[in-house]
Amino acid sequence: MILRVVLAVALTTALLAAVTPAIADAGADRADSAMDRQLGALADELGAMVETDDPTAGPGARHVAELRLPERSLTSAAVTRLRFGNRGGVAVASWRVGDGATSHTRLAGVPVRAAGGGALTIREPGTHRLVFELRSRAGETVLQVARLGGEYDA
Repeated sequence: MILRVVLAVALTTALLAAVTPAIADAGADRADSAMDRQLGALADELGAMVETDDPTAGPGARHVAELRLPERSLTSAAVTRLRFGNRGGVAVASWRVGDGATSHTRLAGVPVRAAGGGALTIREPGTHRLVFELRSRAGETVLQVARLGGEYDA
């Protein structure tokens, strides 16, 4: 009887050790896919705005986006950082799932800047509302991004 209990515990432990990495990988893939889908749709919308609207020095063309950063759960890993910045003079969104590698998506063919200048970084899980405005700064067309009201947003 004791042998059966010890064997059952050993078998259960071995099974959990074999399955746990696969569950973690699936959760990371799920979070990464969710961000890729959201940012792909945002890229389409911002690309259309850049192509069809004219930049202004003040209020003008704008797009409000709602993005959800997955938090850690049984079925998903957490997105620990979302950053809007530039690479090669074009707007790029980059995100990190857990401690893994950083993924990138091109958003538009113009630079992006936070309302206060530089890049905008979001680290809190949950839903975030952002506004993107097409602006003219020193003769250059840029996307200006800022947070809109919410628990973490200023």
